[in-house]
Amino acid sequence: MSDLISLTIPAQAHYTGVASLVLGGIGSRLDLSYERMDDLQLAVLSVLEAVGAEDEVTVEVTAEDERVSVSLGPLASGSGSDEGLARVLDPLVDSFESVQRDRREWLELQLSR
Repeated sequence: MSDLISLTIPAQAHYTGVASLVLGGIGSRLDLSYERMDDLQLAVLSVLEAVGAEDEVTVEVTAEDERVSVSLGPLASGSGSDEGLARVLDPLVDSFESVQRDRREWLELQLSR
């Protein structure tokens, strides 16, 4: 069984706190440890600050029994392959990949529970 939570915010720096607040609430409901929740919040905030988005960015969280998946997008083309961002994300999440949705780039993060 999985649940999907979707948040669309303006792609402006002062709205990233809203995404962090929502992720904290989701993490609490999923009984994620403080360390795992902190890692996930830092990973999402890093993506939001490092990549270009257009007018809005959507954060989709899918909670399953064994893992939490976060999709962020649409992003500026090529954002998901940024080496600096990869170095930041690598120790924070179990895996991440750039995917195409409707010919737009999204970044998907995976975190085990």
